[in-house]
Amino acid sequence: MYAVTNKLNIIAGLRYDYEKKEYNVLGEYLKDGDPTSLFATQPDTGASVHFSAFSPKLAAAYTCNEHTSLFVTYSRGYRTGGLTQLSSDPSQPPLYAFKPEYSNNIEAGIKNTLAGNRLRLNIAFFLTHLNDAQVPTLILPDAITVTRNAGKLTSKGFEAELATTPLKGLEADYSFGYTDAAYRALKLSQNGSEADLKGRKQIFTPATTSMLALQYRCIINSKQNLALVARGEWKYMGKEYFDLANTISQSSYSLLNTRFGIAAKKFELMFWGRNLANKKYISYAYDFGAVHLGDPKTYGVTVSEKF
Repeated sequence: MYAVTNKLNIIAGLRYDYEKKEYNVLGEYLKDGDPTSLFATQPDTGASVHFSAFSPKLAAAYTCNEHTSLFVTYSRGYRTGGLTQLSSDPSQPPLYAFKPEYSNNIEAGIKNTLAGNRLRLNIAFFLTHLNDAQVPTLILPDAITVTRNAGKLTSKGFEAELATTPLKGLEADYSFGYTDAAYRALKLSQNGSEADLKGRKQIFTPATTSMLALQYRCIINSKQNLALVARGEWKYMGKEYFDLANTISQSSYSLLNTRFGIAAKKFELMFWGRNLANKKYISYAYDFGAVHLGDPKTYGVTVSEKF
């Protein structure tokens, strides 16, 4: 970190990654006297790949006054490449290598502390350009997923956080996030032909997320730091997609959670409840339509010890 002035700080960094992967697959063989054997066998095979990359980062922070500061950050993201699984499809080469994935990330925002440090407001905007996107592709009838460098993705949006302590012992936190993540280019092989999925939304990425949490802590023994704690949470998840063609989606939904109990220096006893409204929602889905539902209304108790 380098302090240009007492108000401006600049941080620069550089990371180097090197990774080597080697796969060896043993082909299974069972002798069959029938010249028209019904069992396909695969020979032993193996492959190895190695990848390396430099990932720079540059950040600047400017302190406007004791309550407000601005920041901007650039970083280059890197996800290593790898080797695919084996498939019974003869058109799929065994242990086919896929390349690393790179991204250029820019984030800028403002941080504020107000009302005598009882109110905190932070807002950040982000923009990410991703190249050589590693896209999972389902191979049937094997029901395995292979990875291809098949697309370019742009993700942009903002996040806002608000935290306050309006009364002694009472904390309120609210956060909101908006993300627009779509493929600038995406071409995949589907049903023997090429499908152009340009403009489709990124999977597992809700357009909006939000959370409101209220927590009250009442000290009943300051020496032992013994306190009664009660917390309630409201979480909101916007619409999201589970397949690249954007045909399988989950509509927006909300969840209510709570926990309450006793906390001390060396232990906690907490009763909790999740999804109190018993909302039915999809937590995960597959290309071929199968889905996992989220947990229903659940209650429990947790005892923990601190060392």
